[in-house]
Amino acid sequence: MNRLLLALIAFAVIWFPLAAAAQDEGIRASVSVSIGDEGVLWTGQQITLNLDLKTTGFSFSNTHFNLPEVDGAFLMQTDTTTIKMTEQADGETWQMVRYPLAIYAQKAGRLEIPPIDVRFTSAAGFGSAAKAFELQSEPLELNVKLPPGVNSGDLVVTTTAFELDHSWQPESATMQSGDALTLTVSRSAADVAAMLLPSLPVFRTEGLAAYPQAPEISDRTNRGDLTGVRTDSIIWVIERAGKYEIPGIRFQWWDPVRNELQQRIVPGLSFDVPAPASQGDKTGPAVRSGPPSDQGHWLFWVLLAGLLCVSAWVIFNRKTSATTPEDEKSTFSRVQKACSANDAAQAYAAIHAWLAYLPPVSGGTRPASLGAFAQSINDEPLADELEALQKAVIEPGTAWRGTGLVKRLKDIRQQIAEQKTVQSGSRLAPLNP
Repeated sequence: MNRLLLALIAFAVIWFPLAAAAQDEGIRASVSVSIGDEGVLWTGQQITLNLDLKTTGFSFSNTHFNLPEVDGAFLMQTDTTTIKMTEQADGETWQMVRYPLAIYAQKAGRLEIPPIDVRFTSAAGFGSAAKAFELQSEPLELNVKLPPGVNSGDLVVTTTAFELDHSWQPESATMQSGDALTLTVSRSAADVAAMLLPSLPVFRTEGLAAYPQAPEISDRTNRGDLTGVRTDSIIWVIERAGKYEIPGIRFQWWDPVRNELQQRIVPGLSFDVPAPASQGDKTGPAVRSGPPSDQGHWLFWVLLAGLLCVSAWVIFNRKTSATTPEDEKSTFSRVQKACSANDAAQAYAAIHAWLAYLPPVSGGTRPASLGAFAQSINDEPLADELEALQKAVIEPGTAWRGTGLVKRLKDIRQQIAEQKTVQSGSRLAPLNP
């Protein structure tokens, strides 16, 4: 009995590894790529490709594949969900794992998908050694068509559901130099990755400084259904007076179910920016030439005296004060509010407006820009703060805090007020001559 038991154990020790090795050697694997969509393939459409990994083994592990670059298209994996299946072929059972891929063609015509390199391991069963495979799919060709009504070379979004929303801030039609306008456009499209929604065209013209902001992009997946969401913003800062017209923006998309090219238009904006009324009306009422009549002699001299008094008062006020304190005070309040909110664009616009109320510097002119202002007073800390502000406006996403800038501006504003007080006192006649 003991001899029989020992013989069985020896047989098992020798036979089972040999059987497992023979089974491992018989494991086969393959990889293929196929089109998951039926019907016409359009440019801009999410075309589903199925990457299928197959093995006669029991399971998959250590799976990895590299997506190649496709000329004229974007190939990506929008969802990590896999589909596991089994199939019978030639009397054998094959295990299969399917990876759905998405390709977005950007041009019409023949499109070739290069081979995809795949590697994975598969074992015949529990406890058996895994076998490594490195495979490559066959190239795949697609025939993509351009939707009717779309010009060759134009980007087009192909989707069954497209939503668009926009806003202009501020909504007021009254604008002045230094103000800022913000256009915000939000779009969402079904079965389209957000990165494939085109950016907004940026309108540029003299007198309007355009600052496109970094877009907000997100992809939402619900049970394999993808929705791309993109929000863009452009800030325009009004640099000088004039008439401006920001054109509208046309968005078009192709509906593959209705076979219709649809469009939505974000309306543009037209506005006038008046010049600051600092010089007043230089023209006076017309006066009849020749000496006055006897009946109106006394009235003429009264009006003339009154006109001279008013003119003298205006001239004196121009010399003693460039602007009314209330205007300067309210404008600087806008600066403080924007800096406290760490809103770089609004702070930039408000400071430009506040510069118009500053007294003339060397040469008798007022600083026209932030850099010129800092240079005119030779203030390096202010120059550093203004440089950080301009960087935050020009490079969206840059972290900026307005605490240091508004503190420096308050100090400078106080110094200007003290200088005005000293200058006003020096013009007074001595009390005890």
